[in-house]
Amino acid sequence: MGGGKAVVARWRTLSVLAELSGITVTELSAHTQIERTALSHLLTQLEKEELLKRVPRKDDRRILEVHLLPSGRDLFEKMLPVRRRVFRQAADGLAPDELELMMATTRHLVENLERSSDDRQSRRVREPADAKG
Repeated sequence: MGGGKAVVARWRTLSVLAELSGITVTELSAHTQIERTALSHLLTQLEKEELLKRVPRKDDRRILEVHLLPSGRDLFEKMLPVRRRVFRQAADGLAPDELELMMATTRHLVENLERSSDDRQSRRVREPADAKG
C-alpha cells in the first residue's frame, strides 16, 4: 500500500466506509478529516483500484454517495491487524487511564477543529452578503 500520509488517508477512508458505506463525499470528508480536494483525488484512486464506487444519490443526482465494494472491505480487513499492532506499539507503557485521557483529549481537539472549520465556512457564506449591505 505504500507509505506515509497516503496510507493513513487510505486507512481512515476505508475504515469510515467499513462502518458507514453509502455516506456522501461531504460526510466522508468530515469523518476522515481529509480536505475535500485531497479526498476527491484519493477517491478517484480507490475507485480505479475498484475498492469503492461513487454513485449519484437517487433523489438528488448532484450528491454523490460513496460505497465500499467487497474488495475494499477485504483490504480493510487485511489492514486491521496491522493497524492494531501499530496502535499497541504506540500505546506501549501507557496505563489504561492515560490512554483514555489521551483519546478524550484527541476527540476534544477534533471537535474544536470541526467547530473552527464550521465557523470559517459560515463566515465565508455570510461575507458576500455583508459586503453588499
